[in-house]
Amino acid sequence: MTIEVYADRFMQKALDAMGDDPEQILHAGRIVASAGLDAADEQVVVSHLVVCRWVERAVNQANGRSPLIRLTRTGASKARELRANSESRTEREAHLNNRLPRWAYNNSPSGGSADLQMFAAAEEWWFCGTEVTWDEVDAAVAYLEARGLLVADRAPRPQRITLTADGIDFVHSRQTLWFFLTTRRQQSASNGTTIVGSNVVYGPVHDSSLAAGGSNAQTVRGNVTDHSQHHPQAPQPNISVGDIGAGSAVSFGSGHASAASRGGSAIAGSHNQQSSGLEHADLIMILDRLRQDLGKYPGGDALIDELQAQAASEEDTPELRSSMWKFRIEPFATRFGIVGSLASILSLLLG
Repeated sequence: MTIEVYADRFMQKALDAMGDDPEQILHAGRIVASAGLDAADEQVVVSHLVVCRWVERAVNQANGRSPLIRLTRTGASKARELRANSESRTEREAHLNNRLPRWAYNNSPSGGSADLQMFAAAEEWWFCGTEVTWDEVDAAVAYLEARGLLVADRAPRPQRITLTADGIDFVHSRQTLWFFLTTRRQQSASNGTTIVGSNVVYGPVHDSSLAAGGSNAQTVRGNVTDHSQHHPQAPQPNISVGDIGAGSAVSFGSGHASAASRGGSAIAGSHNQQSSGLEHADLIMILDRLRQDLGKYPGGDALIDELQAQAASEEDTPELRSSMWKFRIEPFATRFGIVGSLASILSLLLG
């Protein structure tokens, strides 16, 4: 298991031992024992928590170590958050729904199934310092099966689970289940052939730019065929239908081009760097990268889900990105003391 799993278990028991006294001196060895950890792991776990600034040593010995510790203010807040999440049915179900398919994928041969009994020995069996139950696992299997992500071999309760193609796609997407299912529904809805309230532009485009909005298509420069009026003899349009939100930027190369948008704008041509905004796909991918850092902490995955949903529904501008950082990401990262580690991703987000 990872050090984070052991640390969560330690923090839960430290919170119990602290009681109502934030200055309570705790004996690390006793906390380790009550958390069911090996005594040999004590120094590793405590050192990890000291680095995270969740624990401080109460007495410094000559060798720099001490069996006596106390929770810092940040550590006590972290422990309480772990406790709240561990007691939340929603958070526990989300944990299993997201982790179980990935565990099954990594613990089954290609095209084969995973032995569900082995899940009890996995680190995913632990959530925020507490063990999940078989009733919770069975409920997660039933839910994932109903969503078409896996098939369970029941005799009489689930014994082995096999991921479906959708389940494998979910694992490969590295998204949360909520976001994966939401985008899948959106894609299914956008795969039809009916476009309502949209602009359709077709015809030869040669290194040109096209601005579309409302109910008209307007030629800005270059050789763009304008079909904003009805032309009975016009060729059939080559329409590419996708989930294009308002204000999105869509790029097309030279040749037979088309665009469909819902009240948004399209910039067409092989020289299509004129967009004043930033592409939604870029922001969503940046947020996916940020998930690797924030998803390790309680509430991190949910925060990224919300930001990605916002990115898909709003125009991607520097102001949007700045507000995401200032009001959502930075406060979250500050709470866990990881702002400094986000420097590289911050440069991608804000430019």
